[in-house]
Amino acid sequence: MRMPELSLPPPAVQPLLPEGEALGVWRIKAALFRADNGGQWYRARHALDQERQAAVLVLPRTERTAGVMLRYGDLAGELDQIRHPAIAVPGDSGVTGGGQPYLILDWAGGRPLTQARAKLSLRERLQVLVQLCDALRHAHQQGWLLSELDPSLLWIGPGVQLSLMGLGLVRMPDPENPFERGTSLGTSPGYLSPEQREQGAAPSLASEAYGLGALLCMLVDGRLPNELIDADVSLAAAWPALSAAERLSLDALMHKAIAPLPAQRHPSAEALADDLRAWLAGENHSALAMTPMPVPARPIPLQDPAFEPSRREQPVSGQQKPRAGMRLLIASLALATLAAGGWAARKQVFAEREPAAQQQPAPHG
Repeated sequence: MRMPELSLPPPAVQPLLPEGEALGVWRIKAALFRADNGGQWYRARHALDQERQAAVLVLPRTERTAGVMLRYGDLAGELDQIRHPAIAVPGDSGVTGGGQPYLILDWAGGRPLTQARAKLSLRERLQVLVQLCDALRHAHQQGWLLSELDPSLLWIGPGVQLSLMGLGLVRMPDPENPFERGTSLGTSPGYLSPEQREQGAAPSLASEAYGLGALLCMLVDGRLPNELIDADVSLAAAWPALSAAERLSLDALMHKAIAPLPAQRHPSAEALADDLRAWLAGENHSALAMTPMPVPARPIPLQDPAFEPSRREQPVSGQQKPRAGMRLLIASLALATLAAGGWAARKQVFAEREPAAQQQPAPHG
């Protein structure tokens, strides 16, 4: 006789810690918000220095949490060497009176990107991603990378300043032991690269770049790559104020950022940041060049009548102007090449939008 399968109930939701609760030298000041991993964030002050604040993450009692606490206990001194204004790392830890483990991080202020994005314009969203890439550039120089991206650990403060609550940072894999990953709090499968999700590959700069590309999709389109069904739909369609050229350029950038094969996507956060800066400046970027990049199952349709080439054809001195039919053929070939993901023609400079056009309603999701 087959016994029925048993499953343990989820951990009970722990009551909020009261104001004034002592956690070592820290005192709870206020509860903030519940984390996606089941933990709870608090704001705390130092008992001997009232001006010194910290963010406290109280975690549920699980096997994964135990592994995380042991890992950060081993890496505490190393993580402290990262030292970047946009990266907050655990600096202290302990157990509450109720037996819940907690981590103390530098105070970042603000609220998670998942809550703040609705009030951000498209330009602000892309600039937040550039800030994250720049912070990771610094982490790379110190030998760290972001193994698992969790948007709830990206906090947006005053002036749309980003803070990475660096709980997903791991040492870059040792070539002699490439599968040494450490333990993290976990992430949505939608932010894991295909090679990690399907093959169990070790984290790398390319897998980190995919996670950033997935975040780009979420910020622009409101969906993760694994939620996209129709490849023909423009990922930038939620922002109607964009010109057809801007929309096509952003679509190409996003398709490259989430390419399933590492060789086809941006090789690193630094490369993605360069392309984002180029798009924000109205300039060419790598996804528009005639280089290997992912191509949708069918070319992205160019049916928007608002699209017009930024430069008219100029007659070549000493030669006759091409006939109208030849001009039409040349234009058709140029558009076909552009729709396939390559732009080998001249630099395209996008017109500046009106300030009011930057405040677009957030995409669904």
